[in-house]
Amino acid sequence: MLPLRLLPEAISRYYRVATPRRVTNAAKVGLSYALSNVLKRDIRMGRPFMLMVEPTNHCNLKCPLCPSGNGEMTRPRGHMELEHFKKVFDDLADDLLLCLLWNQGEPFLNPNLTKMIRHAADRNVPTITSTNVHYIRTAAEAEDIIQSGLSELILCLDGVDPDTYVKYRVGGDFDRVVQGIELVAEAKRRLQASTPRIHLQFILMKQNEGQVDAARQMARDFGVDRLSLKTAQVYTEEDAQIFLPTDESKSRYDYAEDGVKTKGTIKNTCRHLWYSTVVNWDGAVSPCCFDKDVHYGLGDTSNGHVFDEVWEGERYTQFRNDILKDRSAVPICNNCSEGLKGMFYDIEEVAP
Repeated sequence: MLPLRLLPEAISRYYRVATPRRVTNAAKVGLSYALSNVLKRDIRMGRPFMLMVEPTNHCNLKCPLCPSGNGEMTRPRGHMELEHFKKVFDDLADDLLLCLLWNQGEPFLNPNLTKMIRHAADRNVPTITSTNVHYIRTAAEAEDIIQSGLSELILCLDGVDPDTYVKYRVGGDFDRVVQGIELVAEAKRRLQASTPRIHLQFILMKQNEGQVDAARQMARDFGVDRLSLKTAQVYTEEDAQIFLPTDESKSRYDYAEDGVKTKGTIKNTCRHLWYSTVVNWDGAVSPCCFDKDVHYGLGDTSNGHVFDEVWEGERYTQFRNDILKDRSAVPICNNCSEGLKGMFYDIEEVAP
């Protein structure tokens, strides 16, 4: 999930998004979140001002810490249909400040992704998507992305050389990724476009923790706008031993003899349950992107269902109340970075 501290920048950068209705809705949501924390029960005014849509949960890679790639995902696979996206998006568009087009899977495997972006841009809603870069193969594909109206493009590169890269991005092609990054950066310069912001992401792991300076240099050489150094999420002690950096400051976990645990203390609150929502490729609504297999399905937007029925429904209300009562009792929250320090080691602007 995009860190909420980046939302004010997104609004200021794309200021036309801040219509009176959207500002009023965001204020209502913020007030209802504050009241819910004081009264310790779900108070809901307004609608989510951030929407995460999963274009697909298919992926071309086999990344060992990703349920979509490592084969551990149990829910069905598929692509969101363009008309389904339009229905969900249009229902919320007048209140949205931002739309995120990813969750599990590789978004560019959905052939309608740039059409989704263009549709959102037509409604003056900023969009961000994230990719492993294997499907930016030609100058024409790069130009289509630049001209789509996309606000920010996150390009995932987790190693500065082929050997390091494939230790995590299993099945990936380092040279193809580098070529894709160069294509999109060059297309943006050639078209003299101000958007999308090109954002290089580097997940910090044991195999690449010594490559941070080299990653910064690559970001400058590519001519991207931003570099994020993101901490890795693990699920087992074996994963921790293999992938977590030896430098604990580059991890979202505390290291101890009895195992690793997220840094800090889980608080009985979560902004995402009031500020945002996740709609997966098949219409299933999740509380957040940490519910990777939709174990906490809160409703459905397919087959004519209206989002507000889900947002105001019993399951969403009960889930919020459960979080306000005892968030640590919800398994996905025990490996979540919301409200804790350390999801991102650093987010840096890249100097020309």
